[in-house]
Amino acid sequence: MSDAATIPMLRCKACGRVDTPGRAVCSGCLSLQLEPTAVAGRGTVATFTTIRRAPARFKDDAPYDVVVVDLAAGQRVTGRIAKGSAPPSVGAQVAALATADAPYILFEVLNP
Repeated sequence: MSDAATIPMLRCKACGRVDTPGRAVCSGCLSLQLEPTAVAGRGTVATFTTIRRAPARFKDDAPYDVVVVDLAAGQRVTGRIAKGSAPPSVGAQVAALATADAPYILFEVLNP
């Protein structure tokens, strides 16, 4: 098990708030001065669900687990559990895996 990969985020130059990508303005101060940053990809599973009937795009991946993770850095993100990892549970520690081609964050369960 290697160190967790980093997760891309946005940091506000005006107030320093770090938030998830896809925003045009800072959710804290409404500044437009957002810049890319990265946070450590370790956290705790807040909740999860198992997808058995997946959308067409992910049909071949089913079943798979989708998790909501509270990162140690303070943000909450959604991702998937890597195939072959232990099944998730609420409170389990997870680490992000480096993935260049996935359209989602991929996590590995550290302590089932």
